[in-house]
Formats: sequence, structure tokens, C-alpha cells
Amino acid sequence: MRLPRIMMAPMAGITDAPYRKICRAMGLELAYTEMVSSRGLIYENERTEDYIINPDEPPSLGVQLFGNDPEVMASATKRLGEIGRYDFLDLNMGCPARKIMTNRDGCQLMRTPLLAGEIIAAMRRVTQKPLSAKMRLGLTRSSVNVLEVAKRVEAAGADFIIVHGRTADQMYTGRADWEMIAQVKEAMTIPVIGNGDIFSVRDYIDRQAYGVDGFMLARGIQGNPWLIRDILLYEETGEIAPPPTLRERVEVARRHLDEIISIKGPGAIPEFRKHAGWYFKGIPGSAKFRAALSNLNSAAEFRELTEPWLDIQG
Repeated sequence: MRLPRIMMAPMAGITDAPYRKICRAMGLELAYTEMVSSRGLIYENERTEDYIINPDEPPSLGVQLFGNDPEVMASATKRLGEIGRYDFLDLNMGCPARKIMTNRDGCQLMRTPLLAGEIIAAMRRVTQKPLSAKMRLGLTRSSVNVLEVAKRVEAAGADFIIVHGRTADQMYTGRADWEMIAQVKEAMTIPVIGNGDIFSVRDYIDRQAYGVDGFMLARGIQGNPWLIRDILLYEETGEIAPPPTLRERVEVARRHLDEIISIKGPGAIPEFRKHAGWYFKGIPGSAKFRAALSNLNSAAEFRELTEPWLDIQG
């Protein structure tokens, strides 16, 4: 098993096939789907399967499943092999969203290390694909148990783990604790991927001091897929690239919308609005632009909306 140095995190409502394609154009090698319901898979829910199936997707593709029943997770893993190609499989143990945790999925699995191990073992029995678990430090700062959980999933057959350096109750506030991620790395024999607060090449450089085996990019690439390109450039040359020009932002945003329409159809245009807001965050006039996005109905309208920015330098 070879792991790339950087990879895309699974993000609900964000890392769909169109955005994965945009990020692959920046040099991304391993992209993860949005999180996929294990029960949705075994009940052959068409919407659930749409998260995964894309015949044109190149390798490497990772699928992240969520659920809390070992047998259901095993059945979902089997089903994955029937409906499409994928290269990596991950267990979601890190989602802090209330609707996920209320069902005892996501980060609630940190509360039950034994069950987490049983789920990984059940998935391991039915697949030879590289298997991982993405987890947080624990549910709260007073109940940090990531070392215990990590050891459980390693013993159950996980090939590597991904650690987001926050607890569930932090959601995305505060700062990711990379010291704790480093402790996990020191305690494990399988690879450890670090995740949290990598928003720039400088952040990436600073996090290398923690000795992890790779880095998972998440919020840092929302509206900024160039971060992938820039990290890869730094790895190859040691140079730090300038930020993307406004023209580059416009061209990539337009291409992103075109991909959404091509893959999902015009009905998915509303899904692009949040991406467009991220692409142009901080640009003069972007507040008025974001207001106009609420009525966006076509690629032609978006081209007209962004046309004035093409002649602006910088």
C-alpha cells in the first residue's frame, strides 16, 4: 500500500464528483467521496449510490462509510464492490454533526472503542482494500481517548488511521491539537495521517514537524483547490507559489459549475452557490456577487456575472 503525501478529506456536500475532478486537475491523487450511509447502500438507495458511482473517475478513489452496526457495515462493504470501483475504504468516526451523532454514528463511535474495533474487523473480513478509520481526539477535552481507539482499530485490521486534532464538541472551533496527533503517531505502528487547520503552504510546512505519514486537506481547499497544486509545487521545488489570480479564480469556478451541470444536471446548480462564495471570498465586490448568486439559474448567468472580473489584474 502506497499512501500519497496529501489527500482530500471526505466532506458532506462538498467532495462530490465535480469537485473531485477540479481538485484532480490541481494534481490531487487520492480523493474521498462524501460520507456514505451503510444502510443506504445495503437498501440500494439510488441517491446513496450516486455518491460513489462515476465511471469516469480515475484512481485513486476513497469511499467513507458511516454506521454503527458491524454486520451492516460488512454488508455495505460487500455492496461497494458490486456497484463501482474504489481503491480505499474509510470508517467515519469523526463527524461531529448532531444528526449523525444522535444515531450513534460518526464521532459517537469514539465513546465505544470495542464497537469501533468490531466494525473495522467486520469490514476487514470482506475486503482486501486499504482500510482506515478517520477519528477525532475524543468527544470532549475531558474524555480524550484517541490513543485507546486508535490501538483498537489497528488491532482489528486497519491499514492506517486519520486523526483530526479536535474533539467532537469543538466542531471546527479553536485550533487543531497537532501535539496530540504526534502522540498518536508515536504510539502506532501503522501510518497516521494528520488533519486540521492546513490553510496554506506555510501551515503545511509547519505541520511536518509532527512526524505524520501524510496530510488530509479539508476546509483549506474549500474554494481554494490551488492549495493542492501549491503544496505539490513546494514538495518538488521548495518554492511557494503566489496566490491564484482573479482570472484563475473565475476560470476554475466556471469550469466547476460546468462539471456540476455535466455530471448532475442543471437541477444541481444551487449546490454550486456555496462553492462560488468560497472562490471569491475577500474579493472587492464579492458581497454583492454573493447576493446575486441566490438567483443563479444557469452557467450563462454565472459567466455574465463574473465577466467584469476577467479584466481585473491580480
